[in-house]
Amino acid sequence: MAVVKVHVRRQRLDTLIAYVTNPEKTRCEGFHSVYGIKDTLTSGFKCSCDEAYSQMLETKEHFHKKDKVQGFHFIQSFKPGETTPEQAHQIGCEFIERCFGNDFEVVIGTHTDRAHIHNHIIVNSVSFVDGYKYRSTPQTLYELRSISDELCREHGLSVIDNPRVKAGKHYAEWRAEQENRPTVRGMIREDIDIVIAQAHTLNEFWDMLRARGYEIRINDRRKYITVRHPKAARFFRLRSLGEEYIPRRIAERIAAQRGVVDRNIRQLRTQWQDGRQRKKYRVQPHTPAPRSRKKLRGFRALYWRYLYMLGKVKKRKVPRYVRGELMAELKKLNRYAAQYYFLRDNKLQTAKEVSMYADALANEVDILTDRRARLYADLRRPGAEEKLIRSTAGQITNTLRDLRKQQRMCAAIQTAVPAMEAKLAAALKEEKTIYAKTTGGKQYESRKRGGGPDAPHGTHGDRIRSETRSEGRGQSRGTARGGAPQRETDCREK
Repeated sequence: MAVVKVHVRRQRLDTLIAYVTNPEKTRCEGFHSVYGIKDTLTSGFKCSCDEAYSQMLETKEHFHKKDKVQGFHFIQSFKPGETTPEQAHQIGCEFIERCFGNDFEVVIGTHTDRAHIHNHIIVNSVSFVDGYKYRSTPQTLYELRSISDELCREHGLSVIDNPRVKAGKHYAEWRAEQENRPTVRGMIREDIDIVIAQAHTLNEFWDMLRARGYEIRINDRRKYITVRHPKAARFFRLRSLGEEYIPRRIAERIAAQRGVVDRNIRQLRTQWQDGRQRKKYRVQPHTPAPRSRKKLRGFRALYWRYLYMLGKVKKRKVPRYVRGELMAELKKLNRYAAQYYFLRDNKLQTAKEVSMYADALANEVDILTDRRARLYADLRRPGAEEKLIRSTAGQITNTLRDLRKQQRMCAAIQTAVPAMEAKLAAALKEEKTIYAKTTGGKQYESRKRGGGPDAPHGTHGDRIRSETRSEGRGQSRGTARGGAPQRETDCREK
């Protein structure tokens, strides 16, 4: 059994060739090949091991292709105890002759310093025949592995008939996981795990996932089920999340924990039925819970208050000194309104949520940029469908333009919030101070004119108001006893 892996080499090849042909790792007394090093399991194809680097470099200089990829490093590992060093080296040489021997300069070294014998194969990136560069793709790797399996069968070695291939992971997602930053796929996995623990059936699972704001595409015309996170820009296939998140596996997980959910529901029913006067409630899992209107918090509350204050400034409904604090901000009214609608549409309230959304946008930009780069690389290949590739690349460019616009919006919000908080606090403080001065001054003047509550006899104004109140009380008593009220002229005569 042999396992084949490949690594791209973009730096110097001389150190790598020296490692592959290291006599301490490849020593084998009495073994010698035509272009190899004596007493070592090394061989050269279209070049000698001693001068392999200089010959490969001459080929690159002849065709003017010394930049970018310098070579490819293939590793062919065998099962421990299944083969001998000489047989492993023979299989590696036959592998090179079938795959590269007629077009590229190749060096092979069989290392025996580990429990598993393995071949290191260095292939020059430029062909010495026509100057074309070797292109390593997943398809070519699968073909090379098939050739290696055929050689193993010919030599009586075991072969993995149904290899389990682990799904690849994008570099941006892997980097985010290494730095403990949230990813869109990670958030989707967490939500699916939570919903599975609450659902009874697969249909109920979809309903509860939609209640969380997800968009789900399920129909007969689609081969795979896709979902979109409320804060994501595109849809994701469930199969891309891992084996535990394909529909069949989700149904199995729901069926496996259905007894736990039923037992919890029975316990809740028993608790409510213990009291005689208590009402009995029937569990209806398909009935969505009523949604209460949430209070604005965080950034959305700040923007709402700030826009409200700017509206008052624009309509001149605040004092002049307060308008002076915010008059310059009226030029940015439309910008602040757009930022508020961005927070509202994406349901962002805190600095952490804005940062997470910005990280998710960065991951999406990296993925789409890498995809567009691969399309442009395919465009340079002969026989490529130029019209289709350019159309797809144009769609990706439009999507990237929207994503980068949202990134700029997140950055603008994070930058504007501290200044907004400071200016709003200053404006509110000034408004409160002016209101307190205005109200306090009126109360002081009224007390001064009335003599104050502590005056012993009151002023002339107090005496006049006292006489007027007594006359009014006398008129009201006279009217109540049946007498006619005095006329206004009589009051003046008296």
